[in-house]
Amino acid sequence: MTEITRKDFLRLGVAGAAAALVSSRANAQAAVAATAKGAQRATLIRGADILSMDEKLGEVKGADVLVVNGKIAEIGKGLAAGDAEVIEAAGMILMPGMNDGHRHLWLGLHAGRLVKTDAKKYSRYQPWKMRTMVCMTPEDFHLSGYVGGLQAIDSGVTNLLDYAHAHHTQEKAIAGAQGFLDSGVGGVFCYQASHNTTYGPGDTLPEAEATAQRQGAPQESNYVTAGLLRQMFATGADAPAQFGITISEGTGRRKMEDMKTEFERARTFDPFIVGCHIHKPNPMPPAGVFRTVADLHAAGLLGPDFHVAHGVEMTDEELVMLRDTGGMMCATTMGEFPYVTASIHGKARQMGVPAGIGLDIGTGLTQDYFEHVRAGFWSLYRSDEYAKLANDYESADVLDFATRWGAKALRMGDASGSITVGKFADLVLLRTDRMGFASAGTLADRVVNFASLPDIDSVWVRGTARKRNGQMIGIDWASLKKKVTEAQQRIDKQADTITLT
Repeated sequence: MTEITRKDFLRLGVAGAAAALVSSRANAQAAVAATAKGAQRATLIRGADILSMDEKLGEVKGADVLVVNGKIAEIGKGLAAGDAEVIEAAGMILMPGMNDGHRHLWLGLHAGRLVKTDAKKYSRYQPWKMRTMVCMTPEDFHLSGYVGGLQAIDSGVTNLLDYAHAHHTQEKAIAGAQGFLDSGVGGVFCYQASHNTTYGPGDTLPEAEATAQRQGAPQESNYVTAGLLRQMFATGADAPAQFGITISEGTGRRKMEDMKTEFERARTFDPFIVGCHIHKPNPMPPAGVFRTVADLHAAGLLGPDFHVAHGVEMTDEELVMLRDTGGMMCATTMGEFPYVTASIHGKARQMGVPAGIGLDIGTGLTQDYFEHVRAGFWSLYRSDEYAKLANDYESADVLDFATRWGAKALRMGDASGSITVGKFADLVLLRTDRMGFASAGTLADRVVNFASLPDIDSVWVRGTARKRNGQMIGIDWASLKKKVTEAQQRIDKQADTITLT
């Protein structure tokens, strides 16, 4: 794939560079299409213990999975290999690739800069964000999308929703999207059409002014960018990466008539998902201002493409509204733990709303996604009501938020989320020989309670091997770590020159 550097951007200009990126991506997608038509060698994973997350198949010991053209073609014992690549997996656990329904990939570039175990420092997240994002170059956004996608795959996440809420210029948005695509992770790149900042390194301005710019309504330039981004992504259920759009930060501030206009304009781009951060405002503003899911429902703005991020303090009635209009939601259980009584994913699932979990902010939360799976369970005990749900769970119910049900929460339930004939081969193969990885119990018991990132032997995204024998294929982590560290140091130095009064 042709890479577009900052030098190329400056030489071609934004429009020319965007066109080059779109052309580059079209060529890459043509190669993917060729692979899907038969160029990809079949794979036989032999003798694994299968944690299918398929309600009919359940758990199967010592079975084979045949992958052909990126999809699961057959599941059974003693399958013929033919000319397929054979992966000997006896004693290992094969499970579906996991799904992350809410992650800001750009923040992974700044891991360690803010951590939730230092609450006073983390309380200044928004001012830090407003200074940091304007100091990032297009290459920085590309690097964050690329490395962030790779880290997701490395941790067993094969599909994610990248809530791109800092990509405040056309140049940076296009570069961030290209990084997402270049990483090879599946899922949805969701561009937030806002953040029209006017300041940069060395400037001084009131914090309230910077906040107003961050929370402002989309401008026409944002929609031009959305149109260019839309061209970078394939359409159709077989596309591993989809284009989405997220609504500006209007909760508690924007008039509903303006929100209606924004939703309607967003949907002209035929997004796979329309995402929205929703936290119940406190104090509650008057009627006519965007406050809750109920306001969106009354305005006729919900639908099968609508995805709620967080959904803090949604009522039962609002969950019914979301369910009955085909919507989805994601709770970021580890990230929400310090400030939410209990994340709402368990209640949502009980009421039939496709609900997933997500990492959210990579500046201070672990990339080991099994930790987030466990956080999704333990967080339920912060509420007496939700604890009753957790008391009835089995381990497979806990994992469901990251696999079968989590895929539904990304509109991908028919294509991914379980080891099922006909679904895409989004797969994770776990070694079980580490001391501490339990040998007793169901497969779900063992994975949910004892698995960790170092146990991941192999990952396939749509049938393509991205990790084998515990190593990402073709990835030089040392070189990427150096680039990330250098970017962090440069960006921090520049961000420190911005004063918010």
